[in-house]
Amino acid sequence: MQIVKGTVAVITGAGGGIGRCLATALAAKGCNLALVDINDDALNETLAAVSEYGVKTTLHNTDITNFEAVEALAAEVLAKQAKVNILINNAGITIQKSFETHSIDDWNRVLGINLMGVIHGCKAFLPALKESAKLDGAHIVNMSSMAGLLGLPNQASYSSSKAAVRAISESLHAEHLVDNIGVTSVHPGAIKTKMILATLHESDDLESAEKSYKMVEKIGNSPGYAAKRIVRAIEKRSIRIRIGKDAVILDILKRFFPNSLSNLVSRLTAKSKQKAN
Repeated sequence: MQIVKGTVAVITGAGGGIGRCLATALAAKGCNLALVDINDDALNETLAAVSEYGVKTTLHNTDITNFEAVEALAAEVLAKQAKVNILINNAGITIQKSFETHSIDDWNRVLGINLMGVIHGCKAFLPALKESAKLDGAHIVNMSSMAGLLGLPNQASYSSSKAAVRAISESLHAEHLVDNIGVTSVHPGAIKTKMILATLHESDDLESAEKSYKMVEKIGNSPGYAAKRIVRAIEKRSIRIRIGKDAVILDILKRFFPNSLSNLVSRLTAKSKQKAN
């Protein structure tokens, strides 16, 4: 779809990382913004980052795991912005624990944000998106992951949530192409954000989690690069994008050598456990 001055975008997880970079990239194109997060200080920092562009920006502190709160968010955004053209379900968390030590509370927390947050956003904003699509076009971006392509060790909840987001996005695309609503499933590889740091202390293997963070910082792409790719995907109405060579390579290996890849990951995980013991 064409992003022009006056287009309205809703971004969850807008307080930092890819969300903040998406806000600045869209503001630079004249897009008005409804920024959503649960951290007021972070939202205000993003507001400061986009202030130079002079676009209409509204801030919304919302718990996306609560559907009633997201319904209220949709009504509030429409009251303040009058329409919604783009919905970006970006908010997400990861907890690095083995399946064995993952508590049910852990599962509920990760799935509540990564999966139900996406479902709630799409459900609550779909009527407004359908209205906008009649005139200007509309688009949904759902943040999956490289981890949504393969069940990664110590990331069972994260991989599960991201695989489900990929499937939901494909269903939405099939159902709403006729409504002139594009849907993009985004599969980033390593991105230099603070997502791992946010829950690092909860890991059951702190040394391994710290190594993962350092590796991301070393090889990962910047959130600004990811945001540019996502904006381009909206404009091109891409169904799916992979961000980073690691995501592309994993996708290819999973498609053509699924059993070999799974066996390799299992052997590497076993070797790592043996060293730890």
